Amino acid sequence: MLEKIALNTILNNNLICNNDHIVVGVSGGADSICLLHFLYSIKDRFNLKITAVHINHLMRGEESDLDNKFVIEFCNKLNIPIKVFSFDINKIAKDENLSSEEAGRKYRYIAFNETLKKENATKIAIAHNKDDNAETIIMRFLRGTGIKGLSGIAYKRDNIIRPILDCLRLDIEDYCKRHSLSYRNDSTNSLDIYTRNKIRLNFIPSIKENFNPNIIDTLTNMAKTFNDENNFLDNLSKDYLNKCLIEQNKDKIALNINILNTLDLVIQKRILRLCFSHFNKELYNISLEHINMVIDILKKQTGKKLNLPDNLYVYKQYDNLIITKTNLSSENNLMYNYKIDLDKQIYVKEINKNMLLSKNIVNISTKGYTISLNYDKIKDSLFIRQRNAGDKIYINNMTKKIKNIFIDLKIPSNERNLYPILLCNNTIIGILGLCLCNDYKPTNLNNTIYLYIWEEN
Repeated sequence: MLEKIALNTILNNNLICNNDHIVVGVSGGADSICLLHFLYSIKDRFNLKITAVHINHLMRGEESDLDNKFVIEFCNKLNIPIKVFSFDINKIAKDENLSSEEAGRKYRYIAFNETLKKENATKIAIAHNKDDNAETIIMRFLRGTGIKGLSGIAYKRDNIIRPILDCLRLDIEDYCKRHSLSYRNDSTNSLDIYTRNKIRLNFIPSIKENFNPNIIDTLTNMAKTFNDENNFLDNLSKDYLNKCLIEQNKDKIALNINILNTLDLVIQKRILRLCFSHFNKELYNISLEHINMVIDILKKQTGKKLNLPDNLYVYKQYDNLIITKTNLSSENNLMYNYKIDLDKQIYVKEINKNMLLSKNIVNISTKGYTISLNYDKIKDSLFIRQRNAGDKIYINNMTKKIKNIFIDLKIPSNERNLYPILLCNNTIIGILGLCLCNDYKPTNLNNTIYLYIWEEN
């Protein structure tokens, strides 16, 4: 019976604690109605508080509205508080360049997490079942995945729990029948226009008929074996990740490539997955192919980069591998491309001798550059611009390409536009923040002036 299976799932995986406040996703289908009713039936045992959440995707017109009405009435009968959200999923999918499945899933979890926060709840319960797990394993296999992907859906991830994950869809329908629970049938579930529907309606029935009638159980047992192995390898990989890690914050991870390259390929790939999960824990859009693309650039020259799903960017910067949510190249390309007199974001102030003597210098931001110049050498206006290909500077008694100066100093290519080029009379005389031509350096206090460049706060 479902009750026994679900309770064992909860106890064996420590899914529910006493006094938990659980947010339950309720679509109105058999799975979610079963889950909500079952949790309601054990609420006294665990002293649970339950809040239901229903999302109207506005995809099926009147049918969606009837689902909405049904769920509200069902929750009212059980005296369960309910929060209803409405999202125009088709419009969102178009605006955000997502499939309708991806958009629906994304905004369901937005609603769940918003309710969790507002209600000060502790868990989010999702009605995934054994059949869902098998379908997910097949989808991941067809898309390309490793042991982690073949481990299937987790019983618990952070504050998300799946109490009926060990229950077959037939068990769920039987539970609803025994407890006289009506439910809504989503008409789109019978259409083989979505990948999951095709697997459920065509692929799995064909396997059952021609190869293995117990394919659901077979895949589930296989997933549990893979999950054990995955957990072992993940723990091992976390230890190696700490050895490779140079920097980590909410927007960026930097790894030491030299250390990373000494590790077995299996561990390298798992370290990368751990890094990607730092930005998006489910890695829904990151495939094995993407991991292999990152492995490949470890062998390339510095400056190589990848744009990956979920707005992730990967760069090779000399001995470092940078994984970030920021497109560093596009962010920096437009900086410091202006003349000295005016710019919308950058203020430049030239201080002449008189101003210096009167000490008319106030409120200079620390986010910028200060450079001292030989006043007697400045025969024309000063200009500041972004670097150009082929730029050269005369420094230390030799002419040198600015590109080579950046290379010598190991300045990453995506950061080089952060260093403005300073010109006098159309001649490059300095790289702000790095160097200045010897001829333009002050020789005494009498011929010294100061140039301040700072960003508007």
